[in-house]
Amino acid sequence: MGLVSLQLLVLVANIAGIYSILAIGMNMHWGDTGLLNFAHAGFFAIGAYTSAILTTPASDSGLLANRIIGFDFPIVVGMITATVLAGVAGVLIGATSVRLDGDYLAIVTLAGAEILRLGISNEGWLTSGQQTLKNIPRPLEGALPSMLPYGFYYFLLVLAVLIACYLTFRYLAKSPFGRVLHAIREDEDVPKALGRNTMQFKLKSFGLGAAVAGLAGSLWAHFIFALQPTMFTPDLTFSVWAAVIIGGAGSYLGAITGMTVITLIRQVTRFIPSDVPLGSKLPYIRLIIIGALLVLILYYRPEGLLGNKERALAGMEEN
Repeated sequence: MGLVSLQLLVLVANIAGIYSILAIGMNMHWGDTGLLNFAHAGFFAIGAYTSAILTTPASDSGLLANRIIGFDFPIVVGMITATVLAGVAGVLIGATSVRLDGDYLAIVTLAGAEILRLGISNEGWLTSGQQTLKNIPRPLEGALPSMLPYGFYYFLLVLAVLIACYLTFRYLAKSPFGRVLHAIREDEDVPKALGRNTMQFKLKSFGLGAAVAGLAGSLWAHFIFALQPTMFTPDLTFSVWAAVIIGGAGSYLGAITGMTVITLIRQVTRFIPSDVPLGSKLPYIRLIIIGALLVLILYYRPEGLLGNKERALAGMEEN
């Protein structure tokens, strides 16, 4: 395998791994708790920008705005703070919206994510605004053996975080805490009748899912080492939704599998030359392929690739 091929492979692997961590958070919200959350891209953005701001110095080289806030802290400080702050944001948004049901919850959370993105776009003194927030440090860059691309070593970090998140959230799903979340998803009146404070459980679910989305955002910032608000538009949330549905709502392994499939479709098609027939229409064709796959999954296997059919119908089992 040539060096260029290896670099492309580790690029796709890193993107799939980071987005899979993002999908784990969405599965906590929707698959385990039944919360129709459309703010996931916002939590991802909070994690990315928090980590970037904390680990870079202030910059006065902007053409449109000068970023006057920067701390140059160690990367680990940025990642921990990004996770915590995204979780707090999830609880705050959840406190204003989890009493709502269905479409109303989706509208409020989508609006919350857009407010966050527009705030990032307009507060240039903090985020560089529409300009690129660049020169984000990468962990141990320059200190690792050069026989392999840096992306390979970064993937080991992403993989370790992904495995840790998978094991943690799978454990939570099987714990008494997770069983209460499943009961809320199926019929909230039942745990209420048993004396459970369902509002608190929803807020905990929202906070945990948002925190892991913030962690994914931090990993994204230090991998891509340059951020723009256009990376956090609602279509990212919809892609994560598609991944969870394709993999099987409620299955954390399914969420990872679905996100890997979506990432492969989105990234592999980027390398198709634009001069081939319909090459200029690839962004739209990519969406058509994902949409067609989603329709096929919903028609032939509504529980998803790795979801449990009985659980999809009654919410009684989980992967």
